[in-house]
Amino acid sequence: MRFEYVCRYCKQPVGTVEHKAWSYAEGVEHLALHHLSRDHQREVIESTGDTVKINTVCEHCEQAVNMNPELLVEGHIIQ
Repeated sequence: MRFEYVCRYCKQPVGTVEHKAWSYAEGVEHLALHHLSRDHQREVIESTGDTVKINTVCEHCEQAVNMNPELLVEGHIIQ
C-alpha cells in the first residue's frame, strides 16, 4: 500500500510511505492516523485502490499562513 502526503493548499507532494505488505488498516495504525477522530480522518484521508492520499500542510504554506493569517479564508489560501 502506498501513502502519499500532499499539501492541502498548494497540492505539492510532501512525502510518500510505501509498504507492500500493509493493508489500509495497518498503514493507518503504523502512521498513527488512527489517533485522529473519524471526522478528521474523513477530511484528510482519501483512498483509491492501493494508494492513500493524506492531506497535510507543507512547510512553505504553513509559514505563509503563520506570517500572513489573512491569506487563509474559509480553509483555503488566497492565491
